[in-house]
Amino acid sequence: MHPEIDELRPKLKEILYDCAVDIRATKAALYLLDAQAQRYELAAEYGFKGAARVAATSRDAIVDRCARGRTPFFVNTIGADPRLSQAMFETSSERLLAAPLYNRGQLVGYIDMRDKAAKAMFDASDVSKAQKIADKLVDLFANKNVFNQRFITLSQTESVAPEGEASLGRAPTLVQQAPIPPAPPAMSPSPAPEPALKPSAMLNGGLRVPAPGSVDLERLVAQARELAAESLAPSPAQLTETELAVARDVLRGMLLIPGVVVVSISAFGHLGGVQEVCSKGPLTKEAAAALDAKLQAWMIKRNESAGPLRSNVATPFGAAAGAILQPQIHRVFTAPVVVASLSGVYLTVAFSGEPDRISHELMAVFHSQLQNAIDASLMRTASAVRRARIAEKLLDSDFRTYRELRRHSNAVTALVERFAKHLGLPPAEIETARLSALLHDVGMRLLDYDRLYRSRSLTEDQLETLRAHSWVGAALVEPFLGVEIARIILSHHERFDGTGYPNRLKGEEIPYMSRVIQICDAFQAITQPDYQTPETPKEALQMIVRGAGSQFDPELAKRFCDMMRA
Repeated sequence: MHPEIDELRPKLKEILYDCAVDIRATKAALYLLDAQAQRYELAAEYGFKGAARVAATSRDAIVDRCARGRTPFFVNTIGADPRLSQAMFETSSERLLAAPLYNRGQLVGYIDMRDKAAKAMFDASDVSKAQKIADKLVDLFANKNVFNQRFITLSQTESVAPEGEASLGRAPTLVQQAPIPPAPPAMSPSPAPEPALKPSAMLNGGLRVPAPGSVDLERLVAQARELAAESLAPSPAQLTETELAVARDVLRGMLLIPGVVVVSISAFGHLGGVQEVCSKGPLTKEAAAALDAKLQAWMIKRNESAGPLRSNVATPFGAAAGAILQPQIHRVFTAPVVVASLSGVYLTVAFSGEPDRISHELMAVFHSQLQNAIDASLMRTASAVRRARIAEKLLDSDFRTYRELRRHSNAVTALVERFAKHLGLPPAEIETARLSALLHDVGMRLLDYDRLYRSRSLTEDQLETLRAHSWVGAALVEPFLGVEIARIILSHHERFDGTGYPNRLKGEEIPYMSRVIQICDAFQAITQPDYQTPETPKEALQMIVRGAGSQFDPELAKRFCDMMRA
């Protein structure tokens, strides 16, 4: 393990004891990434009495769940998540609460907590406490390079990257944003001046940013982190149409199990009560009633709560196999779908005869596959919601005051999302583009914007302060949404010919998404009413054509104009 971690070990253990004081966890272990060995090694623990594992790989169930969920999670019974059962059994634990440690967008460790005092259950309040403890641990590594993570250099003055390492951050954007009236967007290759501000703040994750004026960036980032943390408290898991689509795919596969004629997933209390049914042939009313009666009898026997269901029946094989009649519903098996805090969801499988051992084994495999698929989908959905909440938190406080800036950000976001879909980007990249566009000007909120915005004549120093918004925005965003989005924001004023700022990146050195945002940003800037002399959409497209190859990526400029003219 890195020597600096050994030096910090007493402090790590001191913070780890907060798990006992604040959460009342009787056992806790801290695991940190050994970048060379590519595993997570035990750095500190209490209460396990030698039973804690010494290391875990990325394939470990707890590590995998932390990597996919990105926020603390808990289970309160050994059977709640089959993948975690072995880890709980090995340490004679009944309850588990885990908190991931993210530094610069990478999972660098996690806290493994077990068994709350007095046999109490972990709850949502423990999640927020665990997040605060995780944040305190991550803060210890803010200015250290112990996980082989490169620093992000936010200006050309005094690089903080370790010797021999290239600095990150490159992307194109408009030389002047619409909300800054003194100068129009540059469509000519005139170079931007070198940044005049001196870097003075090293923020979370090693981001070095200039400190314009007397702004205390470290204090403001700390306040923003507190605001963002408030939005991270998880809400009870609920199925969406996305999870139902995932379930349909698994149900269709289950029809291939020998003897299976009908499978269904019933979700009480989700989307008003829904039931997805897959049948080998058209399901008669009598057969559907028999299947429902079996499910209801199973639930009554186990004192499970039921309710109304809206059924959707699919027949992937068409009518060729013939209708499914009531006598064919011979043996019916029902099992709960156990995923995190999800409740009220059940899988039902109907056989036309007595299933053999192989059919039983296949049914168990598909049941596990269904749970894993829904869990992964819920994680993706929760992550997207959480990222959107964080973005709104970062924008909310000051962008209510700067309405023109918020309108511009919303307009650019809508256009970027439309352009990303036109380019055929996958959904994950479209979401990244949307968040990056929404936050591309978030740095403006810290740069004396209320005084400079309406000024019709700015000094060169004031212009430099406004140009610093890309650095400041990247520094604000990186601790919450990771390096990728921070890098896109950092580079959204680079130019394709290398004359942009802050790092004079050229061509494909500029992140692709920054090049996408730059074009949409320029179009919105020069067509909106509060621009000095607003251009018509047709004139704006002509300006983008003239800027292709100098300010803009020529291929993207062409694709954008094609989209707007269609």
